[in-house]
Amino acid sequence: MHRLQFLARPLAALVLLTTCLFTAAPPASAEAQTDTVTPTAWLWRTNVPVSTLDADIANGYRIVDLEVENASPLRFSAVLVHNSGDYAKGWWWYFDQTAADVWSRLFQLNARLIDVEPYQTSAGIRYAIVLIPNSGTDFAAQHGWDTENTFQDVVDWLSVNTSRRIIDIQQYEVGGSLRYAFTWVTNSGQLQSPYWIYMNATLGQIASGLATNNARLIDLEVHDSTERYTALMVPDDSNEWFWMRDLSFFDVDRLANQYASRMIDLERYTDSSGAIRYAMVLRRNDNDLTLEANTAMRSFLPFDATSGLVVREYNGATSTMAGNFEDRTFEPASLMKTVHHFVAAREVELENRSWTSVVLERPGLSGSCPNGSGLVARSLRDVCRDMMESSSNTATEAIREHFGTPLILSRAASFGATGVALNHTIGCLCGMQRNRITLLDLADLHEAVVAGALGNERDDFYELMSNGTNFGLGIYSTATALDIELNASSLSAVEKASFRAGIRLAHKGGGYTCISGTDREEHRSRGAYVRLPFRFGCATVPQEYFIGAWVNDAATETQANNAVGVAMYTLFRDRVRAAIDTWESANCDPFVSYCSANPNSTGQIGLASATGTNFILTNDLVLQGSRLPTDTFGFLLVSENEGFTANPGGSSGNYCLGGLVVRFPGSIMSTGALGRLSLPIDLTAFPQPSGMNAAVEPGETLHFQWWHRDVDSIGNATSNFTRGLRVTFI
Repeated sequence: MHRLQFLARPLAALVLLTTCLFTAAPPASAEAQTDTVTPTAWLWRTNVPVSTLDADIANGYRIVDLEVENASPLRFSAVLVHNSGDYAKGWWWYFDQTAADVWSRLFQLNARLIDVEPYQTSAGIRYAIVLIPNSGTDFAAQHGWDTENTFQDVVDWLSVNTSRRIIDIQQYEVGGSLRYAFTWVTNSGQLQSPYWIYMNATLGQIASGLATNNARLIDLEVHDSTERYTALMVPDDSNEWFWMRDLSFFDVDRLANQYASRMIDLERYTDSSGAIRYAMVLRRNDNDLTLEANTAMRSFLPFDATSGLVVREYNGATSTMAGNFEDRTFEPASLMKTVHHFVAAREVELENRSWTSVVLERPGLSGSCPNGSGLVARSLRDVCRDMMESSSNTATEAIREHFGTPLILSRAASFGATGVALNHTIGCLCGMQRNRITLLDLADLHEAVVAGALGNERDDFYELMSNGTNFGLGIYSTATALDIELNASSLSAVEKASFRAGIRLAHKGGGYTCISGTDREEHRSRGAYVRLPFRFGCATVPQEYFIGAWVNDAATETQANNAVGVAMYTLFRDRVRAAIDTWESANCDPFVSYCSANPNSTGQIGLASATGTNFILTNDLVLQGSRLPTDTFGFLLVSENEGFTANPGGSSGNYCLGGLVVRFPGSIMSTGALGRLSLPIDLTAFPQPSGMNAAVEPGETLHFQWWHRDVDSIGNATSNFTRGLRVTFI
């Protein structure tokens, strides 16, 4: 299907037949309804009666673009935004108005027009209009409208009214002759903007003008089957926008949402073959990260391909940080195996199975489709590993046969993954009905894992998946994204290594290629659990995410791979950059003395201190005690908690630890002639209250204190303590 013209923001502009260009400074707002880019709810309607628009208005929406499609019965097309937030304002709309009625409304309401739509009735020309108050940020020093203009009338008006700017124009026919109605404002103050107008122009002239003027469209009028257009444009403001034409009804909604945009202008027209088609102008309607990743994806894809992306954060309140078509079902190919894997791990957690349970697998493939007949007994762990790491389709079918499709679907649905449909054996798509899932289904399953649904099986769930740093696709490597961001940072070599050590990744991808004659369809997908180390002061706090992207119906393998790859690359790199930012801005003193101490027999207060670093990776920490009596014995104590007990057990000092306290094995030693104690600490085998050893975790804070023997002022045996030392590990 021929779909000319799609232009994104970096390519903007239209050729001008009649020009009105002002070289004033960039506008505060050329026109609020076309300039505002705060995400909002919006609607579009086509060929609907008044009652439909009234219902939308009753639900809190207001009209920003209006077209009369039929005079009898009266039918409209319209674009509406939710009348709230940055879009909230008073407004009115009317139809069946004479020219005199329009002027009366303007004066009575102290309003100005943002849209005027002439249409022919048996009683003559009537108008449908949309008005807003002429006040506040919408105030125009002068404003008005004009109608029943020929092409030359508009040209003459432009040449005379150089201080005025047309903000909406509509062509219509009277007795077979082309006429124009338009509304205007004084081009000054907060509404001042350069602008260009093109009338009865070809598509190529409009496209050329956009490029030449570095402009964007705010109004596009289609002259039905003549392939001519009237258009208004203003300078590009670097916020994404798009325009499209020759669309079917079903294209309109899909593409508007596919490009994470809201419509600002809609045109319904009849093409040269008599078919109803649509043209539209879109404005960004999502956050920067969504737009960046989505625009990059779409740059590789044709209109007919669909795509989606998401990054979901799990720490604290779960939130979707970026998403487009994240709730749309798609063909996931082998990414669907995540569901099978989750169900297997859940069954182990419920003790319905163990990782050593026997699973019967049928080796053998026809292409990628399992077709084996013999049975091989294998452990559940080995089958899941082959399914997730090697993407074995025979292993996947073994899991499906072992647990059964109903159990797989019901277990997934019980954790929110209600969009899952297993319509064909994985590996056997071509010629069969597609399997279905959404990115939110996958995100919900990963959220369940994070929330503890797998209990002690969580680590096995992730370990049995692919764990490499590259889960990109095509020419895009997420490992490269990590390298680029770390190399561009101000972190030291040790900090960079510690940052890398704090990352955990577990991911799965999928892909199908189906060829039938000259037809080819390419499907690609990726989903990844991502844990990144964020720093808050000295503390390292892991932040967890699900990142996913998919493409269905791309025309080539390269298109599909690069589109999914760039999305995963962009979303991962953004989160890596955010994590590194916290390391660069962290204000951390890793070794902090705390708690008051009493002087020992030297007359000084004993100190606990450290040399080396608090980086677990370097494992070079040495704990020291100083200002102590000479040739006496002491040992090191550690606890997760602070505390304070004065003179415990008759001691002369203060005990600064609380909760469970451990005495370091091998720490009993003499202070020697210098009155000092020193002990290297192995952070990979740290003593626990249970008597076992375990590795210190990033972000963990521990409290240390030295106990030592002493004598009091009259020579009686006693003991004392140093000050406490708080250490936060990275």
